[in-house]
Amino acid sequence: MRFALQGEWDVGVVSAKADAVLLRLQLRPTTFTLDVEGQGPLAPEAHQAMVAALSLPFFATRDERGAVTLTHFERGVDELARGLLRSVVASSQFVVDGTPPSQWSTEEQDTSGQYVARYERVEARRYRKHKEVYTATATPEGLQPLKDSPRMSVSGGATFELTEDAWLQTLQVRERLLVDPGEGMPRVTNTTELSLRLLERRLEPTLVDAFAARAAFLDTSALASFQGPAPDPLAHHRQVLGSRKLEDLLADLRALPADEKARDEARTRALEQLRALLTLRPEEASRIPALLRAKDLSPLAASAMLGALSAASTPESLRALASATGDTALTTDVRMDAVSALGMADHPIRESVDTLRQLSRSEDARLRGTATLALGNAALHLNGADARASEALVQELENDYRAAKDAEARALLLRSLGNTRAPAALDTLADALRSDSVRVREAAMVALRGIPGPDADRLLAERLMNDPIAEVRRGAVFACGFRPLEPLLLPMLGQALREDASDGVRSDIVHLLGQHRGTTPGALALLRWAGQNERHPEIRRMAITYVETPTTPTPQPSGPRPIR
Repeated sequence: MRFALQGEWDVGVVSAKADAVLLRLQLRPTTFTLDVEGQGPLAPEAHQAMVAALSLPFFATRDERGAVTLTHFERGVDELARGLLRSVVASSQFVVDGTPPSQWSTEEQDTSGQYVARYERVEARRYRKHKEVYTATATPEGLQPLKDSPRMSVSGGATFELTEDAWLQTLQVRERLLVDPGEGMPRVTNTTELSLRLLERRLEPTLVDAFAARAAFLDTSALASFQGPAPDPLAHHRQVLGSRKLEDLLADLRALPADEKARDEARTRALEQLRALLTLRPEEASRIPALLRAKDLSPLAASAMLGALSAASTPESLRALASATGDTALTTDVRMDAVSALGMADHPIRESVDTLRQLSRSEDARLRGTATLALGNAALHLNGADARASEALVQELENDYRAAKDAEARALLLRSLGNTRAPAALDTLADALRSDSVRVREAAMVALRGIPGPDADRLLAERLMNDPIAEVRRGAVFACGFRPLEPLLLPMLGQALREDASDGVRSDIVHLLGQHRGTTPGALALLRWAGQNERHPEIRRMAITYVETPTTPTPQPSGPRPIR
């Protein structure tokens, strides 16, 4: 399909608050063509209907940085017209926190998903923007982290010219997005060319209360939301499972190949099929606790069964997991695996949280530690469905931290708080950094890896530069690996690379920079410095290897891995 549009693009400010700006947008097309390969242009009636849909005013919500978060269209507007208009909105975003520096990185969304963008000033009021890497894709279930598939790569970029008071003067976009869904599926290419030029600015009295007047007739969705009819959510599971039964999958797990690669592939395949089975037939979960006691079931097979219960995350599966955690006929290792799986479930229920709470007070130190960490994971997963229950669980962990009698217990609870990724935990973690205990401070550093916001970055940077104990500073470097390095963390990592007395800290920094060299240009510059100036020969060789090894941008994790 090939679209061509010309016309006027009206952008009006309806309201502006500290954290959000509401815009009314309207395209006034002068020309519009749509050619579908093999079919030619649209019929006159269809063309007229499309132009009418494109001409309807709509609204968008922009945050304080300039990133568009929501779009608000009149109900019934054609999906294709919405997609075109949302693409123009997404392509014209200029996102910056405060006054633009010479270079900066941001996290933004467009109609395809979420990505990291890199900006740089090329002249006084001219800026270049390039999408470095997509980290998540828009699906019917919402934004989903990019893993092995699909693979999304983008080339080209945008050039913005701003007026003296930061309005858009001109915009030139030329961008090509390639999506590779994987083996057996066709690759998709989307090429965007967009030019905007400021014609006039004026006061527009019709913007007052414009949104309020239409709010009852609007559909609101995230900019990076899936457009189009949602597929049957169970269709994929039916395809994966086919006609197989639990007995068939159990036989596969009992006959895992000896070759490591073949064994991993067979185990993964069985896990996915088990997940599909437990999603389509939830009642089958009740049979699994008894099957786990079988003497001929290997730990790898048991782990796959527990993982499938967690991935299915139905109430029946979670009750089966809870049953396995308390089954003394199972080995402690299998029970610990069940505890971890219970905490990782996407949709916790009250019984599963109660089970983890009870086990977090177990006399068995291994079960107690695993359950405490799993409570933090449960709080994270609760947040989407029951924010109040999630907040209460975070508060419970904070209270337990304050009541803990030794450094080991406090460190464990801090790591559990880190698994929650809750902004409310920041004050407790900041307080822990004032502890005399090295173990407590190191755990607080690690816990900060997933706490959002610049305040967490500042705590990491301060300890990286000033904590007298190398283990704590290494914890800070570890946490930095799960966060955007720019704008605050990368300069501090560079200073520590030049000045830190610990070989371990500097080695960790070089390794971290090596992992980020494909997505953070400043990381490669620091690696080049280390390759020439680092005093330890092994660390210097590591830096040189990273510099000389070609890389392509790879998506970073959408969030930190939980501590298990």
